[in-house]
Order: sequence, then structure tokens, then C-alpha cells
Amino acid sequence: MEFNSTVSKAEALSKMPLNSLEVQAVTILLALVICGVGIAGNIMVVLVVLRTKHMVTPTNCYLVSLAVADLIVLFAAGLPNISEVVASWVYGYAGCLCITYLQYLGINASSCSITAFTVERYIAICHSIKAQFICTVSRAKKIIACVWIFTSLYCVMWFFLVNTNETVYLDGVVVRCGYRVSRTLYMPIYFLDFTLFYVVPLILATVLYGLIARILFMNPLPSDPDDRADIHQGRRKNTVKMSSKSNRGPVSSRKQWDLGKGRCTVLLLKWVGLWSMQLEESGGPTQLWEYP
Repeated sequence: MEFNSTVSKAEALSKMPLNSLEVQAVTILLALVICGVGIAGNIMVVLVVLRTKHMVTPTNCYLVSLAVADLIVLFAAGLPNISEVVASWVYGYAGCLCITYLQYLGINASSCSITAFTVERYIAICHSIKAQFICTVSRAKKIIACVWIFTSLYCVMWFFLVNTNETVYLDGVVVRCGYRVSRTLYMPIYFLDFTLFYVVPLILATVLYGLIARILFMNPLPSDPDDRADIHQGRRKNTVKMSSKSNRGPVSSRKQWDLGKGRCTVLLLKWVGLWSMQLEESGGPTQLWEYP
């Protein structure tokens, strides 16, 4: 059963539900703070990496991809809440389709980007010699392009799954961006999303970072600064060049491990929050703009 600007007559005799001024003020304030800080921080990440030549590394390429995905989520899922707290859906049918599409695009692109980032860190730390030829900027850009192409095509289905509908009350009409068909039909879609973009990346990240941690703990850095300097300078005979490259790995790898660990923690928290909202109410999609 499809809804095309459906008018619900069941609620025609009731009054339009409104949020209290306190709820509106708190919601708007929190949305502005979270979106403002998130947007500013992610924009700075993108600008710093793109405008600083020596910052263009494979790791930072993945971080830029993650920052762009976060920006999409903040704009598409966060900012519409500000207007929806005090009014109904004001973005029209096209806005309903595009905002829903961008919301899921940002979530799924974040998931795929952090998965690619995790694999790259595993290769760089656990297979440092091979990483010199595998983990390159050009390869990272190609992988990121594939990630965005895949997620962009995958999320096209949301153009056909949502629609605007209207509910008539005694004192007005409320427009919402919601489901095109029955909610029960969305369960297979959400189960597939949950598996592809949460369960699989989480298991892969857990396994790979466990292997990374084992490598780092089994190969501790020298406590003597002189010995550490010797390692960096590669003074062993007959292996000067190779030792120089491979032994720099532990120090830089630990830095990348810390960076990746922190980024993964943030993204996992974001995944949990977003997917918990998506899976509530019998597995329905995230309706951040719907208010009772």
C-alpha cells in the first residue's frame, strides 16, 4: 500500500501535538552545539590534509573520506531536526528523498571507509615491507573512490522506499517524511544493512586490531634512547636501507595505532547510536525528523 501525500482521517478530531518550549530549546541547543562542533572539526580535517602537501598520506586519505562522510551525516541527519522541532516537514518530497539518501550514504560510507582504514593499518604494521608497495596514496584514492561509488549505488534504493505523508488535525496539518510501504517490509533491508555495515566491519576491526596489538606488544621499542636511534638510522651491516625503512615502523606504527584506535572508537559509538535508532520500533528507518 503506497502513500502519496496521504491524509490520515483517524486523527482528524484531535489537536496537533506540540513540543513544550523547554523541549524545543534544549533540542535546538544540543543540535546546534553537536552539529556546529562536528562540522567545524571535520572541515578543518579536510582543509588541513588537502592544503598541506606532506599530510597527503594513505592514512590521512582515509581520514578525509571519514570526515566527509561525517559531514554528510551531520548535515542530513542533524540539521533537519532543528526545523522539525517547531514545525512539520518543510523540505518537500524532493527533500525527503535526498535527505534520507544522504543520511544512509554518510553512515555506510563511514563504515566502509573505517574498514578500509583498518585493513590498511594492519598491512602497514604487520607487513611493513609489503606495505611500502601496497599502502600508497594512489591506491588509497582508488579504494576510497570504489567505496563511495559502491555506497552511492547501494543507497539509491532509498529513493523508492520513502515518501511524504500528511496527518490532518483540528488545528492544522502535519507533514512527515516516512515510509512508502508497510514498516514490516523494511526488515530484510535493515537486516542486510546491519550485517554489511555494522557486524562485518566490527568483527573485521576486532580481529585485525587484535593482531596489530599482538605484533606491537611482541616487539616492544628499546628503552635506551641510543638503541632506539640506532634502530632508526639502520646501522646494521648489509641491511642499511631495508633496516632503515622497516625499523621506523614500530614508532610510526604505534602512532598510527593510537590514531586508528581513537578514530575507530568514535565511529563505533556513532554506529551504535545511529543503528540503535534505526532498529528501534520494529526495525524501522531512522526518522530523526518525526515528532509525535
